[in-house]
Amino acid sequence: MFKKVFVLSAAVLLSLISTSSAFAHGDVVSSSPSADATLISAPVEVSIEFDGKLQTLGKAAINTITVTDEQGSVISEPTSTVDGTKISTKLTSVDVIGLVSVHYRIVSEDGHPVEGDYSFRVGETPMLTSAQSEDIAEADAGISEEKGSNLLVNAGGVIIVLTLLFFIIKRFKK
Repeated sequence: MFKKVFVLSAAVLLSLISTSSAFAHGDVVSSSPSADATLISAPVEVSIEFDGKLQTLGKAAINTITVTDEQGSVISEPTSTVDGTKISTKLTSVDVIGLVSVHYRIVSEDGHPVEGDYSFRVGETPMLTSAQSEDIAEADAGISEEKGSNLLVNAGGVIIVLTLLFFIIKRFKK
């Protein structure tokens, strides 16, 4: 009986450990220009880096970035370039002033499509900020620098499942 519990427990543990990488859903790690940035002049390129590799299907455009100006006109090239965890596109016009919006759609390495938007301003003098006020702004926006798998949560889940299995098997054995 102990062997059955041990084998079942090992199978559950392995399945939880092997699926931990499947929980990565393409979170943005960084972007250039960053969200809510204020730039003096428009960048030549917009890029976004994610926490995992992006999927590619040959030359199919499954990962895209579209950049638009304040009037909603597209100011980026129609194709985006994917390089591992990074996607980028070049701007077709750098003669832009005002709010610039970035829309992205990617397929993360676990196969889930992820879409998002952010914006930045061009043509205004950037304001200097202290590191502390940046941290406060990031906290207000819900941006976190936590990375990696949450091994403690996974281990806790495994312990709970194993405990439940032990008591279920013990109960049926009586």
